[in-house]
Amino acid sequence: MDTTYIEQTTGFSEQTVKGVIDGFIKFIQLELRAGNEVKVSDFGVFYPKELGERQARNPRTGEVIIAKPRTKPRFKFYDSFEKMIQDEVEGRGARDKGQGLNTASNTALSAPPPPPQDLITPPAPVPPPPPAEMVSRTWHISLSGEKVEPVAENQLITKGVTSATPIWSEGTGWKRAGEIPELKYLFAA
Repeated sequence: MDTTYIEQTTGFSEQTVKGVIDGFIKFIQLELRAGNEVKVSDFGVFYPKELGERQARNPRTGEVIIAKPRTKPRFKFYDSFEKMIQDEVEGRGARDKGQGLNTASNTALSAPPPPPQDLITPPAPVPPPPPAEMVSRTWHISLSGEKVEPVAENQLITKGVTSATPIWSEGTGWKRAGEIPELKYLFAA
């Protein structure tokens, strides 16, 4: 996939853009597998369509078979998104239709050129996501040195945990949070 336009308009690196897109796709897959819809405002909705057991034909032999039930991913654009596309197409002349964002005749519709490289501050790297099975793990922290408090992993940073905070779990015993491999993603920056 060519991510040049997204890189230029956001200032993010190709690796970051591809990582976000891959993460978004995986998120949609997980939600659809769970039977949930994924709504993207001003764009559309991804939703699962359940296909029950049904009669089908083997394309090689023509034999009637019973197809297994399955979930089929679907996507529906919002009317507002479709209208924006139509308004743009209708606003262009016939010679411009079908041309992409990289054409000189399309400059009124494209984003401004990116700022000079010496003005761009590179974005902070995106930390890797926590392992899926670890998101709800409970850790015991000691912020005051005396009081021990159980905290869900996804709440550690909001509770003020730093890489130097003493933290305990059954599998690790007492260690500083930054020394626990499963928590390194919290302090990567």
